[in-house]
Amino acid sequence: MLKTSRVRAFLIHLAVSSILFLIPLYLVILHWYPFPFFYSDGGWNGILIIAGVQFVMGPLLTLIVYKPGKPGLKFDLTLIGLAQAAALTWGVWVTYTERPVAVVYTLNHFSPVSQRSLTMMQFPLEKLAVYGDKYPVPVYADLPQAPEQHQKYLISAVSSRTPLSLFTELYTKFDTDNLQILKLQSDKLYDYLESDKKGKQLLNTFFQTHPELYNHYLFVPLNSRYKRLVIVLDPTNLSYKGTLNIDVTNFMLGKAKQKKTKAPTEGNLEAHK
Repeated sequence: MLKTSRVRAFLIHLAVSSILFLIPLYLVILHWYPFPFFYSDGGWNGILIIAGVQFVMGPLLTLIVYKPGKPGLKFDLTLIGLAQAAALTWGVWVTYTERPVAVVYTLNHFSPVSQRSLTMMQFPLEKLAVYGDKYPVPVYADLPQAPEQHQKYLISAVSSRTPLSLFTELYTKFDTDNLQILKLQSDKLYDYLESDKKGKQLLNTFFQTHPELYNHYLFVPLNSRYKRLVIVLDPTNLSYKGTLNIDVTNFMLGKAKQKKTKAPTEGNLEAHK
């Protein structure tokens, strides 16, 4: 049976670790991986790594080695503290550098781009301020319209295994013209969702809970690291209003037939209730 002093040391270590855990938890959820990126782009994974260090590694080692009067106990506890601090620093650093700092629209979908990816492309992070002050920064990848140049980028992306979202020379700020392109793609995606049983059900549920977004929304596929879904944006400022948990890869690849329907308006509002 474990001695009370050993259990007490374990509980004290666990309590201190829990308090310290609140700091990275706050940063990850509210700042580094805001909605909807916490689950789609690795915020949850980062929290699991940090929690493993804080609640398992440190306190468990204390429970194992702690014994009142043991020679070198202070040295052992110091080593445990240093090891936990090093592991925690590594976990927080990885979570921080993998956070999405930009979300790039290319072809017909958004792709989150991490700090580490942009650093590898030698793109200064402070330059993102040129494209907006929202986090992650929405960026439009302006692919050339000329067929030869357009094809050149597509071939380059495939041959180099580099996503188009990392071709930073294509980056431009969202303006009236590319917002209109986004709106046209949103209408096509709405038609696609209306033609799909699950998609139609998700649309009905979404509009029932967000009636203020009737005729005022953008549906855009989000191709994230761990999850593919549809995000709903406010067209005036590209703020996130919600998500539809559905993979629309077929739509992105142009493989699915789309039924011609109209987006909800005041006239057909009742049909969607």
